Amino acid sequence: MKITAFLKKDFYITISYKFRVFLQFGDMIFSLVMFYFLGKTFSGAISPYITQYGGDYFSYALVGIAVTSFVTVGLDALAGEVRAAQVEGTLEALLSTPTSIYTILIGNSLWTFIEAFISTALMIAFGVIFLELNISIIQILAGLFILGLTLVAFLAVGMLSASFIMIFKQGNPIGILFGSSSYFLGGVAFPVEVLPMPFQYVANFLPITHAVKALRELLLAQKDFYSIQSMLINLIIFIVIVSPISIIFFRYAVNRAKKDGSLIQY
Repeated sequence: MKITAFLKKDFYITISYKFRVFLQFGDMIFSLVMFYFLGKTFSGAISPYITQYGGDYFSYALVGIAVTSFVTVGLDALAGEVRAAQVEGTLEALLSTPTSIYTILIGNSLWTFIEAFISTALMIAFGVIFLELNISIIQILAGLFILGLTLVAFLAVGMLSASFIMIFKQGNPIGILFGSSSYFLGGVAFPVEVLPMPFQYVANFLPITHAVKALRELLLAQKDFYSIQSMLINLIIFIVIVSPISIIFFRYAVNRAKKDGSLIQY
């Protein structure tokens, strides 16, 4: 199977660079420690917006950080593969093979998705062990479903990013709009409710806002699956609307690059 071949290739490349794996793990620990001490700093002045989630800022931020792993991968993986193929001069060769361009992009990005899943799982495990979060199997499965929807939503956005890279080579407004705005407006490090109303309105259109809130409601506020249905529906609506648009734009970008002969340009 072609996808399996891509996965094996990236797995062997990863384990051959053990120091890189060590640095990635160290970076994750550093981020967690930073937010832990940030939470300790303001532990005496708990915001009412966080009280409903147990009143602990670290666990609040932990969920936000975990979701951003999937956001980053969804936004950057496909565009990164297109850019790498342009620079290496392999894009034209890949498109001339009988293998679908979608298979190539997903196959080359699959290991990155798995790394993001492992990173997120480690963060949640950290919360369960050290913060004594009480999480049931049902909550874990529901949480995986939320993260899956989040990944699909940002993969759709990532395909738009790949379309821009295919045509313009550099300068990617989609990554900036959905990347920076998602981290600032999506409730990752602080509640959306503290933002001015115009920003809150914009935040409601971002998939990360609903993903982060749904996961916090599920894991920290101990709400059931039915209580987060509206957030899941918002994620699904985003996917249904943006995915077809992304596919159309990506096909247009590939056809245009073939037509004007810019596949080997970078």
